[in-house]
Formats: sequence, structure tokens, C-alpha cells
Amino acid sequence: MEKFQFIISDTPIEQLQDSKIFSVGLRTGDETARFRGSLLTLFGDPIWKSTNKENSFLYIIKAVNGKGQSCEFSVYEGAGGIGIGSQSEDKYTFQAAQVFIQQVIETTPSDYEETIIYEDTKSTIVYGCKDGICYCNETPQFPSETIKTLSLPVLEQSQLEEVLAIDFSNIEDPDDIWFWDNNLDHFSDIHFPTIRDLMRKDLSILAGKTINLDEVRQFNIEDGFRTSFTSETPEMALNALAEVWAWRTTTGKATAKKQLDCSAFAWTLSRGVYGFYGGNLNKKHAVANKLYETYEKQLSSQENTIRFFYALLDLFKFKRQFNQE
Repeated sequence: MEKFQFIISDTPIEQLQDSKIFSVGLRTGDETARFRGSLLTLFGDPIWKSTNKENSFLYIIKAVNGKGQSCEFSVYEGAGGIGIGSQSEDKYTFQAAQVFIQQVIETTPSDYEETIIYEDTKSTIVYGCKDGICYCNETPQFPSETIKTLSLPVLEQSQLEEVLAIDFSNIEDPDDIWFWDNNLDHFSDIHFPTIRDLMRKDLSILAGKTINLDEVRQFNIEDGFRTSFTSETPEMALNALAEVWAWRTTTGKATAKKQLDCSAFAWTLSRGVYGFYGGNLNKKHAVANKLYETYEKQLSSQENTIRFFYALLDLFKFKRQFNQE
């Protein structure tokens, strides 16, 4: 892979007009804390920081290769985690940003501690690193009435019959076997193939053919999520699938609020399957995580997994378009 030198850009912050090109894909709050600590090691303090989770820090990076070619991109933490932004979406900028991310991940983090607040949830997040050990502690605030009303719905018979009738066993997925044929038996808190195949079914109806991960990846880019994944990060593949499923196959206006809800919904499912928890994206996400924590030891069966799935749909106000087809 091409080598780059990374330096702080002298572009004034008021001239920054970029947009998100992809998420860094950090899976836990501890990883986010480490990434920020490694940025401190490499580049010192950010050019901007605040206590607001939706805009907690910003760096503007200039990447230069051996031929003197250069590009610029921003590194920031927002409501959806740490992301990369740029005015350009060309292959060169993507490659430079990917090399940059790997360099940061491989760098020893500096000692620091920051306290940030997510206004949507009124959660306080304290994260940082000390002697190479990174941590992230979140204190959510829930109205007492919210906690009391968390419950799983009673299923209609047709909802369970729909799931039992789904069968992709005749579909060959040689390149995606690590995802479509890995049922995570004795690993996941929820019945992974039930939700995975239900979402695949709905998206396949929409696409007019059985989708694979290439389509999921393309849909995810088209829909503005840009969640990257490989066989080494299957939890991000589930995130990408759940995001495009919620975005494309549930009713409602295509707004920034719904997009954030789609990501929050996806991360809640991913936590149930893979165990990764990186904080809350909004108030609904905080409640969804509380719902999962309340029932996590009861979700391994198909029936309770579907009950949990429909409880999340109710919480995020997602209504399926292809219900029980």
C-alpha cells in the first residue's frame, strides 16, 4: 500500500466544508478513547474540542505521498462516533485516510481524560487513557417511567410463522460464508440467524433477487452510512445490513433523524450478537440498550429474539413494509 506522511493542515477551520466519507468503525468506547489518545501522540491537541459529544474534537490532516501529491481530510468525533470527512471522495483520498487510520490504531496513546456530554440522552461520558490502558465510562439518565415500561411484546402467530418459513439454505455464498453461514451458536445472546435472515429476506424482496454482502455494502454507501466491514469485522457487516434494512424497508421520511435512529437500531442488534458497546447515539439508543440489558439473558430463543426485534421496532417507530410476506 502507498506510503503517506501525515501533518496538521494549515487550512483555517472556518474554511472547512467537508462531509463524512466513512466511519472509522471503532467497536467500543475503550477503542474510541484509545484512538483519541493516539491522535494526541501523533498530532498533539486538536484544533477544536468541546464537551459536546456531537462535536467533541476536530483535526484537519494533510496527507502527502512520495510523489508530492497531497489531499486533506478531517478527523472528528460526532454523534455517530469518530469519522473521516473530506470535500473529495476520490480513490486517492480514501486510500490516504485508510492508511492514516491504521497508523493511528498502531500508535501508543498518550495519557489524557475528557468528560463529554451527549445532550440527546443527558449522558455523561468520561473517557481517556493512562499508561496505555484506555477506558470509557458512561452514566446515562433515564426517566423512572421509561424504565418501568420496558417490555417485550407478545407475538402474533403469523410473526413467528414468517420467521420459521425463511430458508436460504439453497443459496451459495462462497465469498460471504463467514457471515451468512455463521450462526454463532453458543456465542450470541440473541438468535443471530433469525434477525439476519429476516432482514435479508426483506431487502431481497425490495431488490428483486437474493442479496449478498456486495449489495449490502453498495446500499450502505448509497444511503449515506458508509459503514465499512470485512470478514475480520463481522459486527460491522451486521451494522451495515441493519442500517440499510431499517432505512429502506421501513416506512417514514428519509431524514437525518431517521438515519441516526437506523444506526442506533443497528448498534443495539450488534451489541446483542457480538457484545460490543460503544455508548449511545441518541435518547432512543439509550433506552434500547437498557431494554437489552433488562432481557439479555432471555433472548437466545427464536421467539424471544423476534419479540426483542419487534420491541426495538416499536421503540424506534419503524414499521415494516414487507411484514409477513
